[in-house]
Amino acid sequence: MKKYILLIAVFFLGLNSYAQIEDTDMEEMVIERISKKNIVEIIEDIKKQTYKNYSGDNAKYTITQEAYLGKTDTLIHINSFYDISMDLKSKKINKVKTSNPKNKEYQKESFFSRYSNNDSPLYWLTEVILRKNINIPELDFLNNINDYQYIRTTEKGITTITFFTEDYYEGFFKYDQKYNLVEIEFYLTKPYPIDHSQVNNGKQLFVKNWILNAEVVRIKFKQDRNGKIYIDRLTAYEEMRDYNFEKYDSKGAVIIKDNNLNFNSSLIIKRQ
Repeated sequence: MKKYILLIAVFFLGLNSYAQIEDTDMEEMVIERISKKNIVEIIEDIKKQTYKNYSGDNAKYTITQEAYLGKTDTLIHINSFYDISMDLKSKKINKVKTSNPKNKEYQKESFFSRYSNNDSPLYWLTEVILRKNINIPELDFLNNINDYQYIRTTEKGITTITFFTEDYYEGFFKYDQKYNLVEIEFYLTKPYPIDHSQVNNGKQLFVKNWILNAEVVRIKFKQDRNGKIYIDRLTAYEEMRDYNFEKYDSKGAVIIKDNNLNFNSSLIIKRQ
């Protein structure tokens, strides 16, 4: 993907504006480099339309999540049915598990029982990977625009914006003529360090750090009978490498210590 973007960029910089590829059997395709001003306007229109036109109704979804310590030690295996509603403007995502004989939920208690709720890696392996990707307007490439390069391709009424930066993500998003999102795909371009700690009354409770080694996300949207968009399917995969964690008692002594753990986690959200 990276080489593809750079080759396209170099080629069309030489043409200065845009190129048109015509075929007697196809609609006209237009590919062009976008100025910062234009991409800001496009993304503002997409975010405005997403806030305005995202269906906030309750809908039935299946959520499948898996997480492993190393490559084979299963920590989490969840496959459950939920009612989900989202208010993107207020960043509220409500999910309620529904009764279904096919619901399955496994957590390796011998691993997670060592932690309390606020310091467990369970939160990062399940809830974070869901909430940060389902909250569409908050995605990095729709906000930190100056960090990215963008190229636009338009064909048959669907526009594809390809984006790239050395430090964060590369991928694409597609939208229709009304700026309704159709599809998003992106992945991390290089490992990203994360540090997290908690202090209470000046005393260190815990410190943790790790490397987000890989992240791949794919989202497909559909429209309901009223033209409102919704997430039809979302898949995400993450690798956490060199996870280090220390928890302290009231005297500052270490009571839990993890060194260089490696986690893999995946998520599938699918509308029923």
